[in-house]
Formats: sequence, structure tokens, C-alpha cells
Amino acid sequence: MLKLKRLDSMLIKGFIPPFIVSFFMALFVLVMQVFWLYVDDILGKGAGIIIIFEFLFYLCFSLVPLALPIGVLLAGVFLFGNLGERYELASMKSAGMSLFRIMLPLTIFSMAIAAFSFVCSEYIIPKSNLKYISRLHDLKRQKPTLGLDEAIFNNDFYGYSIRIGKKEDNGKDIKNILIYDHSKTEVSRESSIISASEGRMYVTPEQRFMVMELQNGYVYQNPESTSSRAAYKPFVVIAFDKLIKVFDLSEFELDRTNEDLFKGDRKMKNSKQLQSEIDSFNTLLVGSSDGFMLANLKTEKSVLNKSTHFQATKDQIYFQQKNAELDSLYCLWLNRSEALFEKLRPSVIQSIEIEQNRIASANTERKHYTKQKAKIEYELFLKHALAFVCFMFIFIGAPLGAIVRKGGYGYPLIICILVFVAYILMNTFCKRLAEGLRIDSFSGAWLPIFILAIPSLLLTWSAMRDRNVLQDIKLNFRKMMQ
Repeated sequence: MLKLKRLDSMLIKGFIPPFIVSFFMALFVLVMQVFWLYVDDILGKGAGIIIIFEFLFYLCFSLVPLALPIGVLLAGVFLFGNLGERYELASMKSAGMSLFRIMLPLTIFSMAIAAFSFVCSEYIIPKSNLKYISRLHDLKRQKPTLGLDEAIFNNDFYGYSIRIGKKEDNGKDIKNILIYDHSKTEVSRESSIISASEGRMYVTPEQRFMVMELQNGYVYQNPESTSSRAAYKPFVVIAFDKLIKVFDLSEFELDRTNEDLFKGDRKMKNSKQLQSEIDSFNTLLVGSSDGFMLANLKTEKSVLNKSTHFQATKDQIYFQQKNAELDSLYCLWLNRSEALFEKLRPSVIQSIEIEQNRIASANTERKHYTKQKAKIEYELFLKHALAFVCFMFIFIGAPLGAIVRKGGYGYPLIICILVFVAYILMNTFCKRLAEGLRIDSFSGAWLPIFILAIPSLLLTWSAMRDRNVLQDIKLNFRKMMQ
């Protein structure tokens, strides 16, 4: 018993280092993949390095459930590949230990990782997603860093277009300045053009304003108004020796968005909140279904009522007696005169069209509710699926390493990447099907796991019997062909 405990401890200690390395490698790759998607929205905006690192920090937590399964997969392949390569696995089996008993401590450890993954998805990921999405929104709204290049019009300041002909090496002295002012305030409705032969620009010490001290120039004011009096306003030209123009730099500062605006998104909610939202959609769908049935009944009844409104004769009594039978209305129309039929038809058709529009609107609303419910259900089931895949991947990684019998970051690494990429592709494909209502949300979240369960069982069965499953398939196929 003591030797078994030592063996279990040795296996866990051998599993943890490659798991940590693989986990952080996978997390780094996933973070960089997302970061490159938004690199144009993040870099070149003047945001500080602290803000960017804050964004990446919260992004890392959001991708933890995806990085944990590949960490388990790689660590299982590395550990059992090394054990097989050094013939330690063969020694354990010769001592009477089955592969399942050797894998038992790692199976328990992978269950703990799966529990940790679910806890992250339930309590940590919703908060990190809220921080990550809000920071990304702030960075997207951030204006680029101000840059006034030579002979290029700059439109970074709202309502202004600035062109500098030449900039000296000190970055302050400038020449041939042209400023188009379109910032029409409530006080001044006219647009103006400022030109100067030389000047100087600098930023105030508190970094709040950019100041342009212009010399030897002109201001051209062009009145713009929709009133008839604008025709009597003159075009004004003002010469100046020195003009100081101040630009506010506050619009280039990062504006923090209120995080409460994003709390309604499904990615920011735990299982209890998602289930509550699903129940709300179920109530709405039941209500819309009742409304749909009621609209059909109203359509049938309106056809009868519109037709019986015109005749106070024996036929009216007949209509009242057969109010629930639409076929009788059609038969009666056939027996009436053509003039009366033409009189009744426009009113009946209009009533039917109105009710059909109501039914179409109810159908559209119901489909919208169904799609929203499917997305929320998928998010709920995915929390459990990502946790379970951590447990399942140990039954792919460990048998695969025992069969390959080769450790290190070579051939086993390629196999693990292919397995994980296959899972991600299937997961993305099933998500699209679930959100498009082609399959139910439970199947969308769990179908990739059910598919990967087949090779995991085959690999485990093959490794436990020291058999090559591919070779067995070839032999059975040859027997069938004979």
C-alpha cells in the first residue's frame, strides 16, 4: 500500500510540471490569437501600457476554461510517453498493475481540474468577461494619438482640419500653417480658414491643451446660414500679427465606460442567472404561442362577422347558427348574387390581411425569442461541457502516450494539437448549428465531446491490452475481404 501511494505521488508530481507548462503555452497562444484580432483597435491609440496589460490580464482569465483541457491532454501524453520510452510503464504492468490503475491518480487529479474549470466558469469568468469587454470597448472608442505630419491634413480634432507645410527638427517651430475651422458653435455659425506663414506649437505642462502661436497670417470668415439675411452678410478677411489657437486634448484621453452597460450580456452571467433568463424566455414563448392561436381564432371569426354585417335577413340568422363553420360561408357566397359578393369581398379581404400581418409579426417575435433562448442555453451547457472535457482528455492523452511511447515536445505535441484543433472546430461548427436552431443547444455543446469519446474509448482499450487499434482494424478488414 505504501509503495502504491509513493507511485501515485510520483505520477502526480510527474504530471504537474508538463501540465503547468502546457497550460501557460496554450493560454499564451489563445490570448495572442484574440489580441491580434483587435490589434488595430488597441495599438496606436495612445493608451498606456498599464491599460493594455489590464486588458490582457482579464482576457487571460476569460480563456482559462479553453486552456485547461489542452494542458491535461499534453501533460498526459508527455508523462505516459516518457514512462513508455523509459520502459517504466512496462515494469508497472509486469508487476500486475493495469493501465487503469496507473491512470487512477491522474484521473482523480483531472476531476479536480474539471471542478476548478467549472468554478472559474461560474464565478470568475463572468466578472473577467465584464472587465475584458468593457476595456476593449474603451480602447475601440479611444482616438488615435495626435500626430501632425508635414503636408498632410489632420482631422483628429473634432471640427478642425490642420495642415502644416514644414516642421523643424525641434518639433515646435512650424511654417505654412492652414487650419479649416468647421466647429460651428451656438455663438458662431460661420466657418473660417486660418492661414499663417510661421508659428510655434506646444503642449501645456499638465497635458490638457495644445497651443498654436501663429504669426503673420489671415483669417477668412465665410457666413453660413439658412436665413435670407445671409445674402447681406459680407465675406470677412482679418489680418493678424499674432494669433493664439488652443485645442483641447481631453478628447484623446481614455474614457472609462460604465460596466453596468454590459452586465446584461449572457457571457457575464453564471448558471443561476442564465437559468433565470431561460425561464423568462419560456414565459414569453408561451405567451406568444397563446397569442398566435388567438390571432387565428380572431381571423376566422372576423371573416364571419364582416360578412354577416351587411344582411339583416334570413341569411344573417343562418350565419349566426353556423358561426364556427368557415366552409358554409364559402358555400353561401356561391349562392349569393355577384353584386353582393363584390360588396362583401373587399371588407373580408382587408380583415384577413390585417390578421395575417398580426400572425406574421407574432411568428417573427417568437422566432427571435427562440434564437435568444438557444444562445443562452448553449452558454449554460458550455460551462459544464468545458469542465467535462478536462476529465475526458486524460483518457485520450494518457493512452496515446502509452501507445506512442515517446516523450518530449515532438511527435506527441503534433498529435495533441490536432486533437484539440478538431475539438475547437467541432465546437464552433455545433455552436453555429445550435444558434441557427438546426440542432438543440444541449447537442451543440456536448456533441463534440460525444464524438471525441469514441477515439478516447478505442485508445484506452488499445493501451490497456497493448494492442494497436489501427492494426486491429486493418486485420479485421482483411478478414472481411477474404
